Amino acid sequence: MAADWEEIRRLAADFQRAQFAEAAHRLSERNCIEIVTKLIAEKQLEVVHTLDGKEYVTPAQISKEIWDELSVCGGRINIVDLQQIINVDLLHIENRANDIVKSDKAVQLVLGQLINESYLDQLAEEINDKLQETGQVTISELCKAYDLPGDFLTQALSKRLGRIIHGRLDQENRGVIFTEAFVSRHRARIRGLFSAITRPTPVSNLITRYGFQEHLLYSVLEELVNTSRLKGTVVGGRQDKAVFVPDIYARTQSNWVDSFFKQNGYLEFDALYRLGIPDPAGYIKKRYKSTKLLFLRAACVGQEIVDRVEASVDEVISSGSWIDVATLLPSSLSVEDIGILLQQVMRSLNKNSSGLVFSDTIVVSEKFISSCTDLFSDMMKQKAEKEMKNSPVHLITEEDLKQSYVLENSYTNKKDKKDERRKKATEGSGSVRGGGGGNAREIKIKKTKKKGRKDADSDEESQATSTGRNKQLEFHFMSQEEMQDVLKTHLQDCPEELITELAEHLMRPLTKSYQEVVRSVFTSSTSSSGASRRQTMKDLQEEFSNLYNNIRLFEKGTKYFTDETQTNLAKHLLKTVCTDITNLIFNFLASDSMMTTENYSTITSEVRTKILGKLPEDTRGPLTKLHTSLNGKSLEDFLSYLDAAADICDIMVKKGDKKKERQVLFQHRQALIEQLKVTEDPALVLHLTAVLLFQFSTHCMLHAPGRSVPQIINFLSGKIPEDQHSLLIKYQGLVVKQLISQSKKAEQEDDNKTEEEEGADTIRKELQEITTSVKDLVLRPRKSSVTEE
Repeated sequence: MAADWEEIRRLAADFQRAQFAEAAHRLSERNCIEIVTKLIAEKQLEVVHTLDGKEYVTPAQISKEIWDELSVCGGRINIVDLQQIINVDLLHIENRANDIVKSDKAVQLVLGQLINESYLDQLAEEINDKLQETGQVTISELCKAYDLPGDFLTQALSKRLGRIIHGRLDQENRGVIFTEAFVSRHRARIRGLFSAITRPTPVSNLITRYGFQEHLLYSVLEELVNTSRLKGTVVGGRQDKAVFVPDIYARTQSNWVDSFFKQNGYLEFDALYRLGIPDPAGYIKKRYKSTKLLFLRAACVGQEIVDRVEASVDEVISSGSWIDVATLLPSSLSVEDIGILLQQVMRSLNKNSSGLVFSDTIVVSEKFISSCTDLFSDMMKQKAEKEMKNSPVHLITEEDLKQSYVLENSYTNKKDKKDERRKKATEGSGSVRGGGGGNAREIKIKKTKKKGRKDADSDEESQATSTGRNKQLEFHFMSQEEMQDVLKTHLQDCPEELITELAEHLMRPLTKSYQEVVRSVFTSSTSSSGASRRQTMKDLQEEFSNLYNNIRLFEKGTKYFTDETQTNLAKHLLKTVCTDITNLIFNFLASDSMMTTENYSTITSEVRTKILGKLPEDTRGPLTKLHTSLNGKSLEDFLSYLDAAADICDIMVKKGDKKKERQVLFQHRQALIEQLKVTEDPALVLHLTAVLLFQFSTHCMLHAPGRSVPQIINFLSGKIPEDQHSLLIKYQGLVVKQLISQSKKAEQEDDNKTEEEEGADTIRKELQEITTSVKDLVLRPRKSSVTEE
């Protein structure tokens, strides 16, 4: 032992001498730097420069200093702060910090900070003190207070619950830590509050009013409800619309629903809404699983009500009457619900074929509807007979019977149009039957000529568009309003809405039945008086030949005039005699096709178009061309189409011989002379005289309108003696003056006699004086004409 101490003293003495001895060779600072740099380059030495470059620090020293600083700072230090303390680059600090974290699990690197377990234990103690003071702490508040992430705090504090922190973490919301005392206190408050509730209460309102922690409240509330500590249910889950319904209210609610349903046999969804039941239909289905119910739009009804309605409907259908089911049902049921109920009842009874539903609530039997239809039977027959007598044109085919509805007033409008066309068609007729009277009527209606032209144009338009229009029935029975009036008279106890819908329902079948009645009346009338009303083929042939020969003779007369006058005469002939022979053919075809007309002269362009639409395809083409040619200007085209139409109708065209032509010329002249003898109208006298003088001069018949008289008089110049022609010119001038004065007189309103009226009297006197002389040009034994000389 003594020897050892002796050795120690000797070594200490050597060390002391070495310290105080002066060095023989010293290295300069520059040499030291070069040596260290060389060692670092050859990786024989591992050191780190400080930021000021004056010192070298080994990694182990850096780690040691980091540990020392972490301990000094209480277990938490920022890496940025370490850089300033250790005075080395931040990269070396981060590398050594990561090495420390890897080597020691008690140290963690969080958000650029080193934290050890001792700091976390200290933090847990602080949080526990705060928790015991307040009863609850939230992780979000702790994150703000300690500047640490929530997940890290939750994980660190969860490890220390029950050991350092005396509390528990909410399982539903892991962001809150409670103490047992806090939970017990809240459980007591929740238990007391919800035990006192007697009606459905939104949970959100209670949270707002009493300051409950939301997740804790739902957790405690579910626990209390599941353990039956609270008698009630939470409807809506953990949502803002969650409602707590106490059992006492549910029992009262169920008792009310059961009582109401038992007494009334139905339940309204609105009433259940008002009771606080959010899904009435689901509630009813759940509560009355074994009960047979009929669900409607806004209510459900029990089988008792359905049976009552079924019995009433069955009785109504059997007895042939009607019933308003709304009187049997609660007034709170809507019309839509009653309609759904009735449909179900009709399906279950299988009575759809023997009963109908009107106005959604009224059941009417088919027997009752049939009795209503019978009310109109006599009216149909009377109206049909009257219709056949009053209507000038009757056109009924099988196609008409297939249609069952016409617009109101359609018949009246058509009748008005036919009256107007009939009037125009009869004006200016130039056949042998009418003699020269057609010319007289043409003169009297001079002012309507332009209107006649417009009508002709409209005929063409109607012809062009008629093929695109839907056909309408010719005869209309009654309007809906008229049917309602009849039903009101016989069904005084029926409500207004039933009368209206019943009339609408009967409109179609009654109209169809009326067409059958009209056809029946037509058939009976044609079968009983067919011989008197329908022309025989012989009569048709004779009349066709007469009209055809007249047209040929009139055509010869038009050849004496210039193109313009000849065109006007041709148009007039097409509108009169040519129209008559066309109507004769159309009437023949109409009668042959179970259609009829009282008088073919009353057939208008519209009626011809309707007849064309009902003719066979092979007949329709040629007849359409004939019908269209009436609106043209060429007599040659018309006559060619007329020959084709005659072939289709098997009518033989007899060409007139010379003897026959002389008879026709004589008859036509005599008819005009007889009319000239009795007339005193100056315009008509001039017209007849001019036409007769033309026939005397040319031995040709002329069918001319009043507006062509001046051209006829001009033509007679040189054909009759000069004095006769001068007399006609003078008479024509007076007639024109008289017509002008008459038009002016019609426009004047004052009653005082004016100079124009005095002039009109003078003209009238002059006309009276020479009218006899003008008539004598034809009536007296005539002198030889210039032509004959």
